[in-house]
Amino acid sequence: MRKMWSGLSVIILMFMLVLSGCGKSESSGTAKGGSGKKGSYTIKFAHVVSASTAKGKAAERFGKLLEERTKGQIKVEIFPDSQLGADREITEQMQSGTIQMNAPFTGVLPSFVKQYEVFDLPFLFSDRESARNAMEGKLGEMLNKRLEQQGLRALGYWDGGFKHLTNSKRAIEGPEDLDGMKIRVSQSPLLISQFKAMGAGGVSIDFAELYTALQTKTVDGQENPLSNIVSKKFYEVQDYMTLSSHGYMAYPLLISNKFYQDLPEDLRKAVDEVAAEVNDWQWDQSAADEVEYMKTLEDSKIKITKLNEGQKEAFKEATKKVYDEFEKVEGSQELLDAVKEAEGK
Repeated sequence: MRKMWSGLSVIILMFMLVLSGCGKSESSGTAKGGSGKKGSYTIKFAHVVSASTAKGKAAERFGKLLEERTKGQIKVEIFPDSQLGADREITEQMQSGTIQMNAPFTGVLPSFVKQYEVFDLPFLFSDRESARNAMEGKLGEMLNKRLEQQGLRALGYWDGGFKHLTNSKRAIEGPEDLDGMKIRVSQSPLLISQFKAMGAGGVSIDFAELYTALQTKTVDGQENPLSNIVSKKFYEVQDYMTLSSHGYMAYPLLISNKFYQDLPEDLRKAVDEVAAEVNDWQWDQSAADEVEYMKTLEDSKIKITKLNEGQKEAFKEATKKVYDEFEKVEGSQELLDAVKEAEGK
């Protein structure tokens, strides 16, 4: 009996040592909500545009400043140019926890929050100041709350600029000039409806594949702000550009809400402070870059048409029924009221 109890004691002692070892392993391993050593976190920040754009440069600046402010506790890895997928794929990976940050263009977000279709309405904002007022005011507040229900948190909004048209067929001076054209748009139903209202076919193609689609004439044209037209060299495979300012492109700066909430309070504060600082910097950089982009386009072979106010009114009239379609979205009137307030109307 003594031998049996002695053997049992050894087994129990060994079991307790194993449990003790497991406890030590857990405390020194991956920090909750991140990866790396204890107390350290890694953010994978993926986006789809060139690193040379204001958005790309702002992502790099965010990463550098955050690493400095947290003394290396948070490391930020940047993946530009669709390296980790298209905007929708990246955002889905944020929900699953494999990617922590993105700054997607608003056209992809209705797949997650239907109310983001407000940004796909034609001629929604009159200028950048009104757009920023809306996103930093009631409009942004309403949308941000809905984002959190999808496991995403907005740290602010970046400026993408106003969208313009390019094509390989003819100069566009009125909505009738788009008749019969195939225009690449994002997957937003409202954008497809917008071009359908002008007799054009809206075709959804991933941004990473757009240059090839234009080059092979799979589509006749596309809509994008100057930053994307120049950085992706769309002007090389397009003959005409219309400075239409018919839509506005914003980039919500998103972080996985679970990852954010799992950070210690001091690191959450650092993320917020760096984001606020970089947000201001990005808006200034975006406006400055557009001056250089126009020089590049003017020096290229693309033929540029600038719409006057009368011509813009014709486009507004042709696409106004898109607003009727938006009325079906829950809370649409409150969103439009927030835009009017930001516009000072």
